[in-house]
Amino acid sequence: MAEYGSVDENKTIYASEHFHGLMKKVCEHLNIKVNKVVDGSGTEVEIAGSVEVKGIKGTDKRNYLVDLQGLTPRDANYLGEDFHTCLLRPELLLIYQRTKNIEYAQAKMVEFNKQIEEGKSKEEEKKPEDMKEEEKEAY
Repeated sequence: MAEYGSVDENKTIYASEHFHGLMKKVCEHLNIKVNKVVDGSGTEVEIAGSVEVKGIKGTDKRNYLVDLQGLTPRDANYLGEDFHTCLLRPELLLIYQRTKNIEYAQAKMVEFNKQIEEGKSKEEEKKPEDMKEEEKEAY
């Protein structure tokens, strides 16, 4: 019996609290968001990762996550049903994310440096005779 995910093409989506906590930990390491999905009856369920990932409790009372290939996207270079196992590796996704973070940080630094330069040019435009007494002493 599934306790997490869907086994009937999203008609019913299971999300026990215990498995949801486990999946949140897995998805945190893979930088995957927690999403809300709607099942066949219109009920909204919070799922970490993909609905295709299933969580089951074994007869040995241990918890198992199966079908984890649903966590990473398919490789767009391989189209069609013959290549359903051609997935992007998590390492590639991590490198892509880090590259985007660096690009974002560089853009913010350029913007910040421009603001600093604008601030310096405005300070240089002030002349000592335009300043108050306290500002003259500090200048």
